[in-house]
Order: sequence, then C-alpha cells, then structure tokens
Amino acid sequence: MDETETVSNHKTSQATKKGKTSDELKRKKAVRRNSQGAKENQHKCVQKTNLPKRKREPLQSTSNISDHYPKKKHAVTKQEEFYSMSHRPLGYCLIINNYNFGSTSLGNRKGTEKDKDDLTRVFENMFFKVEVRDDLEEKDIRNVIKEFAERDHSQMDAFVCCVLSHGEKGSVLGIDGNQVPICELTQPFAECLTLACKPKLFFIQACQGNKAQQGLWMADGHESTTEEGTIEEDSHTAALQSIPKSADFLIGIASVEHCKSYRHVKNGSIFIQELCKQLEDGCPRNKDINSILTKVNRAVSSQTFQRFKQMPEVRYTLTKTLVLPMKHVS
Repeated sequence: MDETETVSNHKTSQATKKGKTSDELKRKKAVRRNSQGAKENQHKCVQKTNLPKRKREPLQSTSNISDHYPKKKHAVTKQEEFYSMSHRPLGYCLIINNYNFGSTSLGNRKGTEKDKDDLTRVFENMFFKVEVRDDLEEKDIRNVIKEFAERDHSQMDAFVCCVLSHGEKGSVLGIDGNQVPICELTQPFAECLTLACKPKLFFIQACQGNKAQQGLWMADGHESTTEEGTIEEDSHTAALQSIPKSADFLIGIASVEHCKSYRHVKNGSIFIQELCKQLEDGCPRNKDINSILTKVNRAVSSQTFQRFKQMPEVRYTLTKTLVLPMKHVS
C-alpha cells in the first residue's frame, strides 16, 4: 500500500469516528432532555397531589333531580286539547218537550213552551239542526232515541238532546207516566260509531225526587226570590246510574238526586232559562262548556223558590275541552 492510500484510509477512519461521536452526543442530549421533562412532569404531579383535598358534598335527594334536569315538555297541539267544531251543521239537537200529562195524576207542565222556544233559538245559533218532538209516551221516547242514535253523524261534530218533562230519581217520564231511565237515553249513543270521540250532551229538565232542598243562613248574604204562586215542581223513585261509562258524554240535570226542580208557569224552568242565558253569554266569548255550566250552577243555587233551593248537577266523561261556536247576533 502506498502512502497516498494510507493517508486516505486514515482520513476515512477519522471521519467515521467523528460521525459516531456526533451521533452518540445527540442521543445523550435527547436522553437528558427526556429525563428533565419527566422530572418536571413528576414535580408537577407531586404539586397537584399536594393540593388540599376538595370537600365532598353530601348526596342530594332524588326528589330534587327534576330541578337540575327538567323534564322535556310534550308539545300538545290544539287538536289534542279541543274538540273539533268545524262542521256545519254542527250536529243534531233533539228536544223532547212533554207538556200534556192529562191522562195521569201529574199536572200539565205550564211554561215548557218557553223553554222549548229558547232552546231552539240558542242551539240554532250554535249551528245545530234542531228537531222538536212534543208529548211523547215512554215507548215513543225510546223510539226517537233509537232513531237518532242510528242516524249518520259522520259529517257532524256533536250531538245534543234536551228532555223537558216530569221525572223521578234517575229517570224521565213519558206523558203516560212511565219511566225512561236516563242511562237508557244515553247508552244508544255510546254505541253509535259515527259519534265516537265526539261530545254528546244531554240536558234534563225534570225532578230527581220529591225532596225540597233547604237553604243555609250565611252572614251578610242577599237572598234572591221569585214570584210566589207561579213556581211549579217537575216531580212525580228507582236509583239508576245516569252517567254512561263511555267517554265524551256530558249530562246537565236540573237538580241533584232525590230533589225537586222548579218551573215558572210563564217564564219557563229555572235551570233551562239560566242555561240558555249563560250559553248566549259565554259561547261568543269562547268559554268552555264546563265554565258555563259552573255559572249556571251558581246562578240557580243562589235563588230561592217557595222558600226552598235548587242545585243543578253536571256529570261528564269529556276527554277534551269543549268550546261551542255561536253566531254573533246583533
């Protein structure tokens, strides 16, 4: 080997050694940096662990969870809350008006013509198709109820039946003096498919017994009176269930069970006249039927008839709010 090759090999060996030395220095520096970083992180962790412990708060009762996590409200649509009242005519209104009880020991029902006329006017203004049947015997009442229950109500939104007659507990009377239980007036309509989920309203002007309701003295009260000698009773007693188990019924009765209701021989019955008045006042202002009948109860019960009181009764299985429309009559 000559001198030139020796020098070259020597330089190459030195360069290799320098390269190895440089790589080793880089690795050592990297190890030192990693070691310092680990120590710093460890120091920080130690500092965190030396922080004062957070005080554990007592567990809260689950009854308060709703305050922190409010329940999601269900968006209730107007269709779910209110009965639809959009069809015209709105429905049938059957008025059974029994006046002539001459073949029985019961007297003729003077003043019932005023009730019939006022009910006809009010329900026609509420877009009902009104049909009046006068002086029906017990079998005729059953037949007309069956007739209306078998009609097609698919293009209508409601049904109304008003019975003006003498009565006993849980029943109304035909002009022959025979009873028709109120539940047998309502039951055929519970089975009417075209009235399913639609309100079926019954207003009964008839006594529900022979007892006269006594009033109670109230401090600083005012007593409402009517003309003595012009008030008659609609009474004539089998206990029968008078509210159907089916949904969407409402029954307004002139008096509670066992008690009499009163009728003016010229101005009509106390209950029907107040009903017509409150319907004409409340319906144009979009008052619901329950609010209207509550006012009827209050107005009737505040009066005194032949020193006695009358308390109407409302029973219902309505599943929605019922607001009946009415024409704006000038």
